[in-house]
Amino acid sequence: MHNYPKINNSFINKVLYTISIVVSIFLLTQCRSLQDKLTEGTIEYEIVYTNNSTQNIPLQLLPKTMQVKFNHNFASYTIEDKFGVFSICNIQNLRKQNQITLIKLFNKKYVYQAGKKETPVFFSSNIPYKVNFIKDTMRLAGLFCKRASVIDPQSMKCYDIAYTSNVELKDPNHNTPYKKINGVLMKFELQMKSLDMMLTAKKIVQKKIDDEDFLLPEEYKFISKKQMEEILSNLLP
Repeated sequence: MHNYPKINNSFINKVLYTISIVVSIFLLTQCRSLQDKLTEGTIEYEIVYTNNSTQNIPLQLLPKTMQVKFNHNFASYTIEDKFGVFSICNIQNLRKQNQITLIKLFNKKYVYQAGKKETPVFFSSNIPYKVNFIKDTMRLAGLFCKRASVIDPQSMKCYDIAYTSNVELKDPNHNTPYKKINGVLMKFELQMKSLDMMLTAKKIVQKKIDDEDFLLPEEYKFISKKQMEEILSNLLP
């Protein structure tokens, strides 16, 4: 018969106790991160194109992510291709409730100063969506989210979205078709001219964001809304 070494029960108990402590700390940390409200940081969204109607830009060259940056006073929404050829950014002053939209195409840089009640140029329509709130919940990027079903009254297209109240943004859907949603959108559709996009939050980073990050760069030239819409129409027919 083989003489196996005796198992040290005291050692095993210590190991199990240590593991239970580590697991408990991890769970408590996760629960706290899901419950605490984020007041400043960034959210990264993955973009999936649900149509391919654009002819000027191949689908594989279109932007694949959108980044939202926010603090107590400002929020910005930036869509940019990975080569830095094209970008469009909406910067909102949350206290004054005004906004500017920046667009860059190669070395051309333009900015439009929008009125307080204007829908961001991101959106092709300013008609509010019909919303049916759903009891189901889900988690995206580590945050607890509620769900809703929305209908675009123009196209009658219906789809599900997700939103959270764990990100502290003042009136985040102000002047958008999603204005009935009281929370930051974590999964939603965005139609910009001929492009239909589904955006899903994939990563959230809580960090300090300075107001200076939202300043208008000096090299941008002011243009009218009509001029900016013409640029987008020529780019995305």
